[in-house]
Amino acid sequence: MGRSIPEGVIEEIRSRCDIVDVVGSYLPLKRAGTGTWKACCPFHNEKTPSFHVQSNRQSFHCFGCGKGGDVFRFVMERENVPFPEAAHLLASRCGVIIPENSHTDPGVARERANTRDRLYSLNEEFARFFEHKLHSCPDSPAAQYLATRQLAPEWIRQFRLGAAPDGWDDCLRYGRSLGFSDEEMLTGGIIRKAESGRLYDHFRGRLTFAIWNEQGKVVGFSARSLEAKPEMAKYVNTPETPVFKKGMILYALPFARKAMQEAGEAILCEGQLDTIAMHRAGLAQSMAPQGTGFTPEQAKILRRYGNKVTLAFDSDAAGQKAVRAAIEILLPLELDVQVMTIPGGKDPDELYRTGGADAILQAHRGAADWITWLCGKCAERFDMSSVGGKSSALAEIVQLLMLLENPIRRELSIRQTASLLGVDFASIAGEIARQEKMQRRRFAGAGNLTPEKTSPPVRKSGNQLQEKAERTLLEIALADEDQARYLAESLDPEMLQKSLTGRVLNAVLAAALNGEHASAGASAVALLQEDETGELSAIFTRSECSYAPDVRAKAVQDCLKALGEAQRGNSREKLLAELRSCTDPERQMAILQELGQIR
Repeated sequence: MGRSIPEGVIEEIRSRCDIVDVVGSYLPLKRAGTGTWKACCPFHNEKTPSFHVQSNRQSFHCFGCGKGGDVFRFVMERENVPFPEAAHLLASRCGVIIPENSHTDPGVARERANTRDRLYSLNEEFARFFEHKLHSCPDSPAAQYLATRQLAPEWIRQFRLGAAPDGWDDCLRYGRSLGFSDEEMLTGGIIRKAESGRLYDHFRGRLTFAIWNEQGKVVGFSARSLEAKPEMAKYVNTPETPVFKKGMILYALPFARKAMQEAGEAILCEGQLDTIAMHRAGLAQSMAPQGTGFTPEQAKILRRYGNKVTLAFDSDAAGQKAVRAAIEILLPLELDVQVMTIPGGKDPDELYRTGGADAILQAHRGAADWITWLCGKCAERFDMSSVGGKSSALAEIVQLLMLLENPIRRELSIRQTASLLGVDFASIAGEIARQEKMQRRRFAGAGNLTPEKTSPPVRKSGNQLQEKAERTLLEIALADEDQARYLAESLDPEMLQKSLTGRVLNAVLAAALNGEHASAGASAVALLQEDETGELSAIFTRSECSYAPDVRAKAVQDCLKALGEAQRGNSREKLLAELRSCTDPERQMAILQELGQIR
């Protein structure tokens, strides 16, 4: 099969497209065990489901007709298109940009693949370099720090911990000696450039943690300061690179994959040392987000390996806030969520050092489901013997219950909540219905695109939907840097209109990707000169975002869905218009086939 799309791009599309999500957009999948879904085969007629999808292997197979393969093969078979078209369909779905000349310019394809290969080599060489520096200097600050953490040599080697030299240009000179260019080291995040133009080492004087992708290749580093009161950030990380997308990487995932499949569980920690402590205690199914908050993309990776996630975050206020945020991401994916309580306000690393493996295992055995955990937290904050306190607790829990779309899961969760709080089931169900009705009205008033679940939405033109979605995304992107960076990495610019709103949004996202979120970017601000109505300028100058932080992620997904629907609607209307005026039978047939592929 001829493939002129760069292999690196294909790899990125594959890593971003969860086959369960892709197949599920065509077929009603039902869970059939850990990591397995099934449905009636779309490729032949059958009444008993024999079509299976494996999330951990990212593959499908029909035991009736024998068709099977990966996510690309499924789209090729389902849409009846060759590989390049399937790749473009998937790329559009997951926000990967395929170079326009990737089909016709093998040189560009080779150059992109070579860039990624060089970055893999760069990171591997520096992982070895940092390891050597650590092991060759047993009295160094990094080695002494690890000694205080009671880390045995075998764990240090397994997780490839290292030490970056304290000089300003040690890494720069070493990279040059290996034949890497300054530009390659800048792209890979090994060195940085000062405003003066001077090049200097990024991780100097820090303890380093090698970071792997899902395939086990070193793609970057996280580095911890060894100073008691560091002047700079406690941790610095590799910036976004062609091989390092921190929102899609889970620390220690290559070590955890087999254990996750065997245990049917993933354990999520806050940081690298906490993750290593869990592995030392025998819980090898543990991992951590890398250099960012937990993301929906990382949650989908976890879903490939099982249907249960245990959160082992720190017991401080920030850690508990992170637990709540993670629960909000995990519940819509129909995952069973449990929360470990780390006693004494400690984190897993400290708990291991004071109590050993037994303390970690005991905390794991005592993990509570998310409803029990949240009810317990509410009891700490509210007076549950009073009407007001119980009402406040219920209002908080209802917001999470509303995320459960599966009716059986929702009913069982409501019954559990009713039992724990001593509230009637019908009262909670009624409150959820009332809140959802209010939310739909509030979203409609604020421009949110979430449709009524009980009635079909009013049909609007593609342009109207796009304009509304783009303005919503612009407002959120200006208010929330995390969401802006997420959109910059996942939104296909082709989905945006060529209108002023679309161009401004694209400029704002480019600014966020370049570290200019605070200023929104000079290009975006310059475009406001064309804003004759002043509506976009109002969004730029508004002091508060219309969307509260806890609904922004959902609003963004609603907008992305609406943009996709509008794009397909526009394509459909153009084809229908062409069909009405077309007299060539062959072209008419081709148009009808294209219409059949637009879903």
